[in-house]
Amino acid sequence: MALQFTDILLLLGAVQGFFLTALLFQKSRRLFADRFLVVMMLLYSVILVNLLFSEIGIYQSTPHLMLLTTSFPFLIGPLHFLYAKYLIGGNIKIEKTDWLHFLPFVLFLLYSVAGFLRSGAEIMAAQPDFERLIVPAEYLIVNWLLSIQGLIYMLLTVLLLRRYSKSLESFFSSIEKIRLDWLRILTMIVLVCWLIFFAENTLLSAGINLSGFDLSSVLLAVAVYTVGYFGLLKTDPFLQPQFVDAMHRLPEIQPEMPAENDGSSRKYQKSGLSEDRAKRILADLLALMEAGKAYTRSDLTLADIAEQLSVTPHNLSEVINTQLNQNFFDFINHYRVEAVKKDLSDRQKQHLTILAIALDAGFNSKTAFNTIFKKHTGTTPSAFRNHPN
Repeated sequence: MALQFTDILLLLGAVQGFFLTALLFQKSRRLFADRFLVVMMLLYSVILVNLLFSEIGIYQSTPHLMLLTTSFPFLIGPLHFLYAKYLIGGNIKIEKTDWLHFLPFVLFLLYSVAGFLRSGAEIMAAQPDFERLIVPAEYLIVNWLLSIQGLIYMLLTVLLLRRYSKSLESFFSSIEKIRLDWLRILTMIVLVCWLIFFAENTLLSAGINLSGFDLSSVLLAVAVYTVGYFGLLKTDPFLQPQFVDAMHRLPEIQPEMPAENDGSSRKYQKSGLSEDRAKRILADLLALMEAGKAYTRSDLTLADIAEQLSVTPHNLSEVINTQLNQNFFDFINHYRVEAVKKDLSDRQKQHLTILAIALDAGFNSKTAFNTIFKKHTGTTPSAFRNHPN
């Protein structure tokens, strides 16, 4: 029996998924959220094996075996969302209400178990015949429910990551190592996978089968490859020390985190911070920036500055937002950019590389520096050095 190209992709994806599961399981320093990731990688691997078995016809002779894993896809959405939620929130145990996310899986599991009472012929009769475009209504309904559930959870995860990204700029001056880009990419891949799966079933219900190429299944394998790429070849997204340290600090200020899109006045209407007190904090803050050059510390956080000024992070954030109309990230990096501009214009520092100047000002990567510098000045560092005026 020769394996087709799709079969090979599914097989390799499953093997890599099992490998990543073992790698994550052996981590000596894991977050509580990593338990969701371990189960998610194992789940992806089992589903890929299930799809492979279906492709090569193993279930033709053992149809009851297929029922063991048919409910597993209902876990993809909840696990993905809860992993992101607990990773960002830093929780150390699962909330009781979050068990409700697994209710669709339990219900369909019971439905699948009841299927063992059927004969093998009855089980296969409920499966689609793509060549003759015979698709049982039961198959379509289950897949529609599955794809809708998956889409909802992926969209919830996208919104969660978007809010997290916004919140980082309120608390950190350098965010490139903690903004979870790899998880955002993985989420978008799985989201597209669900969209295609929904479209495939919609076309099937209309009697249209574009090809025998199962694109949604291949994309699921690509999702596993993505985790492997970022986890093994790039950086370790599962346990970056910077991320873990950041998550340990976030709980101190997250309860005060304002809801996204709230206006400044509404955000802080109950803060109790007077105008005079706000102006004094602002004066102390500006003095610390200009005289103390606190911005040169690359891992500087809102909590660090608040501690030096003997104020709460919430009050300091309020001052920066309301008095300067900026978030902490833009505020600190404005000073860094100004310091770089000054050094780039200094003839006595022409022997220094642009990167050396940037690092000295508090930036911790070339990519982040170039992006922020252009955002603040509208030009590149090289162009500015050549034409400082």
